[in-house]
Amino acid sequence: MSRWHNWYLDGCAHFCTTTVAGWEARLVGDAKSVVYEEWEGARQAYAVRVLAFVVMPAHSHLLLWAQRGASVRTFLQHTLANTSRRLQRGGGFWKERPRVLGIWSRRVLEIRRDYIHDNPVRGELVQRPEDWLDSSFRELELGATDVPFRCDSGEGIGV
Repeated sequence: MSRWHNWYLDGCAHFCTTTVAGWEARLVGDAKSVVYEEWEGARQAYAVRVLAFVVMPAHSHLLLWAQRGASVRTFLQHTLANTSRRLQRGGGFWKERPRVLGIWSRRVLEIRRDYIHDNPVRGELVQRPEDWLDSSFRELELGATDVPFRCDSGEGIGV
């Protein structure tokens, strides 16, 4: 059993990592569309803002914010359960549970956002963050509108 403890805090941003079981490269093609669809439905249903993201072949990172930390937990539970059900008969698509870290300062939020956007470069999948299409980098840093998933504003989140 994992000893990792997730902290879901009210009025706080959260850095979240989800990993495919066995670190298999299964977040490709239509699987990414399923993830985006579930994120969209859950952010509306649970009043969670998606501030930044990257979808890699075997994991994803999200920066989430909600007034209530419980909403972030429910967002993750909902999206992971639904994507697992849709992508693998009998479930079990994801490894264990997500890893969640609370973020209390604007500086740490920026550091985590940069980490997310640099993930495909560190993974040697692309040369520059803007070359990875399954990331919020192009929208947030370049103003692109032809993105697979639109982020929410970070205005007024209080970190």
